[in-house]
Amino acid sequence: QYPELDVKRLLGRLEAPVFGFDVHWMTQCHGAVELAAQLKEVHPDALTIFGGISATYYANQLIEYPSVDVVVQGYDTLAPVTELVSRVKRGSRNFASIPNLLYKVNGEVQVSGFTHKPATNYNNAQGDWSYYQQTPVTGVSSAKLIMTLPNTGCAHDCGWCGGSKFAYRNIMEVEKTNTLVQKDNDLILAELRTMGEAAKRTSIYALQCYSESKGRMHAYLDAVKEVGYKSVSFEQFNLTPADTLKKMGESTESYIMLSPESHDPKISAAAGRGTYTMEQMEEWIPRALDAGIKGVMVWFFIGMPYQDRQSVMDSVAYSERLIRKFGGWKALPLMCPMVPFLDPGCRFFEQPEQHGYRIYHRTFEEHRKALVEPMWHRRLNYETEWLSRRELQDVSYEAVARLVEIKGEFGVLPASFCKAVLETIDETR
Repeated sequence: QYPELDVKRLLGRLEAPVFGFDVHWMTQCHGAVELAAQLKEVHPDALTIFGGISATYYANQLIEYPSVDVVVQGYDTLAPVTELVSRVKRGSRNFASIPNLLYKVNGEVQVSGFTHKPATNYNNAQGDWSYYQQTPVTGVSSAKLIMTLPNTGCAHDCGWCGGSKFAYRNIMEVEKTNTLVQKDNDLILAELRTMGEAAKRTSIYALQCYSESKGRMHAYLDAVKEVGYKSVSFEQFNLTPADTLKKMGESTESYIMLSPESHDPKISAAAGRGTYTMEQMEEWIPRALDAGIKGVMVWFFIGMPYQDRQSVMDSVAYSERLIRKFGGWKALPLMCPMVPFLDPGCRFFEQPEQHGYRIYHRTFEEHRKALVEPMWHRRLNYETEWLSRRELQDVSYEAVARLVEIKGEFGVLPASFCKAVLETIDETR
């Protein structure tokens, strides 16, 4: 975005004893390690620590990079990191008694043991948004978007997802059947209330609310209404029931995101969804709108089991049906290829032959090298029995271009915007 930026000079202006780097998803595996290497050049005495789902999966490989001092494993690392930072600030580098760490002593890797895996009260700290109240109100720039995260793990088990039940048992060594670990709901509600008056110009992305119980969800909605948040976008795994729809509509400007992944129930079910048909969804959408929901986004994925080129284009044709029926923004179809990676640790990555997948990149370094490939089909770490990597690339351009054309034809998107997107796709092809 800023090719002239002097990154080392920028890093040189940051003073801290510890610098943290996300490798939560594998898209970060190249940039995080390279940025840490530049940081080491300007702050050789600073400690670099890495964490996240992918950092946990590849901990033994990640710790071998010279720019990586510590890898913190786990889904809730507040306590280990708090203790680590406290010791570093006191001048100590003795981490042997801190759980979940891989770290180096004189170049030798030490392992403290992956034992901190709280079963309750995930992320057990209250966020504080009160500083938003001091933000000047200056038109559009004063509007804020925050994210709430009420849980980790998942109540569901989609085969392509690195945060699924299978993946959490595999990566995070969570032994219970349901890997879901929830944050204390009182902390979440108290966090919402810290926004104060600024809530009226703040939108929320309610991440992972699809795993929440009705009681917790309704208490959340009560707090949203009480504080006066501008809008909330909710991810939903199933078709939201009538009482929750009503409460959403009364609480704020509510938007719902559905991810059936395909119009085809066989593919949807194989992707880990398939809890409703498109006919059922079309019957439900008017009820959601009548309850006060402002819009429904319907996501289709490219790269699922049994999905060939024709099936992808049939999803585009179905998207046109949705636009014709509901006018566009009230029920907005979107399409996205699964790029650049299938998540290491997910069921399809670990058991590819059983689900019709072939894996190209297995190691951390193979993924890093893939991210600098100029052709993005070569970045993909997978292909399926039904679509090769090149075919995944080509049908993605074809499908997205056609969906943009459809949205332009029906006035869902401005003609100038559609023209720019289509020209970019043509140029890229």
